[in-house]
Amino acid sequence: MSKLSKKLSGEQKTVAKNYGALVVLQGLNYLLPLLIIPFLERQLGLEKFGLVMLAQYLMAFCVAFADFGFNVTATREISILKAEKGDYSSVYFKVFWARMILLVVVFILLSIIIFSIPRFSVEWHIYLLSYGAVIGQTLLPDWFFQGIEKMRLLTVINVIAKLIFTILLFVFISQPADYTFVPVFNSIGFLVAGFVTFFLSMKYVTWQWPNFKESKEFYKESFQIFISNIASQLSNAANGGVILGFFGGDAIVGVFSAFDKLIIAAKKMYLPFYQAMYPYLARKSFNEKLKMMKKLIPVITIIGIIGFSIIFLMGDWIIQLLYKDNAIYENIYLFKWMGLIAFFTGLSLLFHSLYAPARKLFNDRMKMTITAGIFNIILSLIIVPIYGLKGTVISVICTEFLLLGMATLFYYKDLKKSL
Repeated sequence: MSKLSKKLSGEQKTVAKNYGALVVLQGLNYLLPLLIIPFLERQLGLEKFGLVMLAQYLMAFCVAFADFGFNVTATREISILKAEKGDYSSVYFKVFWARMILLVVVFILLSIIIFSIPRFSVEWHIYLLSYGAVIGQTLLPDWFFQGIEKMRLLTVINVIAKLIFTILLFVFISQPADYTFVPVFNSIGFLVAGFVTFFLSMKYVTWQWPNFKESKEFYKESFQIFISNIASQLSNAANGGVILGFFGGDAIVGVFSAFDKLIIAAKKMYLPFYQAMYPYLARKSFNEKLKMMKKLIPVITIIGIIGFSIIFLMGDWIIQLLYKDNAIYENIYLFKWMGLIAFFTGLSLLFHSLYAPARKLFNDRMKMTITAGIFNIILSLIIVPIYGLKGTVISVICTEFLLLGMATLFYYKDLKKSL
């Protein structure tokens, strides 16, 4: 190990350290769903489990709205300032104040939606209690720590917050009537992580009031990422709860969520590496970016094939080990085919989450996610009323395949143009 460490440059060692920290965090993201999701399904029953999962899908959409794409653009700016040994304060606070304004706007919009649509107003308190998680994630300056490449500190705090949430669930939830506690405990975990990391980040910056006029170009770039993220989350929300929920009810949302949470964990296995590499790659020349992509494409392809094979061949065993509901057992074959999503996503994220942001191809990224989002919603509206859960799974798989095809096309188009 010491010999390997000596062969790495200073930048490469930093990438390796951040990757190690992110692997620990991602490992927890693998483990906890394997504990929490089956536990909630058993204790709450499919209907209440589906309800709290639907609230989480909507909160993911709110987080994407409040973030406004800063997780990509601000990380890049901070990483460049780190290399130049510049002051982080200006970038930090133009992100912070914009996020605070968006946090209020999103809450108002969410409240209007909840109280004007009967589907949501019946259990309005679940959605409003879930909003604490949005506040915590908006305060969380993960983009900043990623940019300065100090992910170990962020990892420790995130791990503590997730463990708090998990312990509270196992201690206080024992029957369907306890479903209200789920959004409360989830919010507590995110709020703890958000406030602690926010105060820790203050030692790197000097307090500033907003200056929006001088940040137009930055917000313009962020808007392109914002549209991409909103299109993606709108598509996820449509699949995970809104469309499926309207036509199938909370119980069928619970079945889909039981599968989807495991597939999300599989998809996230790529993220630690992409997040650790992003600040490093953003500073590199085009030729260096190109060399890295040529190395990564075959590796990610092989990992994706292995991941799909495990899900497809061991899907029966995985689901029977984790869940006890017959409605879930009856649809195991859908979970096995959902393994394709993890395969397609790993390669498409290589472009969306690493190459495109590092190359500042924000507009191309936006076009792809909008196209995929519109395709997903239209396809879902056509086939979900007919095929229900099966229609949702087909829609998700087709959308991820479309994203991969567009990512490949845009990558080679940029490659040809640049060369």
